[in-house]
Amino acid sequence: MSNRFKISISLLILVFVSCVDNNTVFLDYQDVDGVWEKQNEIKFSFNSDKESITDISLFLRNDYSYPFSNIYLITSIKNNDRVVFDTINYSFKNNNNKWYNFKSSRINNSKIIIKDKFKILPGEFEFRVKHSIRYLDSISPQIKLDGILDVGLVVEKSIK
Repeated sequence: MSNRFKISISLLILVFVSCVDNNTVFLDYQDVDGVWEKQNEIKFSFNSDKESITDISLFLRNDYSYPFSNIYLITSIKNNDRVVFDTINYSFKNNNNKWYNFKSSRINNSKIIIKDKFKILPGEFEFRVKHSIRYLDSISPQIKLDGILDVGLVVEKSIK
């Protein structure tokens, strides 16, 4: 083997090793094909082998066809015998209180913080989320929520 090839392989291995994120406990996405059905409760689960303090966030990808400037999410976290429910209202506005311009970027990626410094106990961890958004003049939630491409969950070790 030539030295050039050995150096290239060494650099490639170095890049892969340096990209590993030791803080990520769990990461997964589920595709909803541009329409999130009301009855489609999205579920993520994994087994935790040890107790850890984590930050739990939801990734939401939507496109220009999403008709609202916010989203309501109903979440549940189950870890062993403990269950935590929460309702979250997330606004797609930026720091200047301006709605993201979906027309120019076409796709919006949002990281929605669900829980900070959440203690995960050893055993089964299950996270569920469903949307609960409606138009202002309606009491019924939307059955089909257009513009949602996929939903992801990331569980990361809390940085102290």
